[in-house]
Amino acid sequence: MNGFKNKTVISKKDISEINRHIYFKTPLYIVLYIICILSIVSRLIDYFIYNELNLNATIPFLLALIAMVFVFTTNNRNMFNQSIDDNGNPLTYNYTLEDNVLKLQTNDGNNGEIPKNMVYKSFETKNCFAVRSRQNAFFIIKKDSFIEGSADVLKDFLEIK
Repeated sequence: MNGFKNKTVISKKDISEINRHIYFKTPLYIVLYIICILSIVSRLIDYFIYNELNLNATIPFLLALIAMVFVFTTNNRNMFNQSIDDNGNPLTYNYTLEDNVLKLQTNDGNNGEIPKNMVYKSFETKNCFAVRSRQNAFFIIKKDSFIEGSADVLKDFLEIK
């Protein structure tokens, strides 16, 4: 078999796992968090050691840190809202891999596909795979939901080692 079939139902836990990987393991975000936290810590040191309080230097970094947390929580909520239908029932995502094209069809009639040459970024978490195309399509495929084939076929397609 050169492909697979997968029937995924995405939970809040899955979405949170994917977003934690994106927002807390991506080098750019890690650097931004470190800069914000170090700036706030340095202002606290100024206050407690030198008895100087310079809020003008602290407020932008504190606001940036709050904004990053806000983006993370908002993205979690938006992704979850996209994974349920109008009645609040979870959508079922049917994924297939045929002829080096990853195809998606949902139980509400939406569909999409990502040819291998259009995969922009992919990664693996404990329970899921995430695939992003160059056109910003984003697929979350659960590891334990393969009906035919296996996760190894998807890993080979995505070239995840």
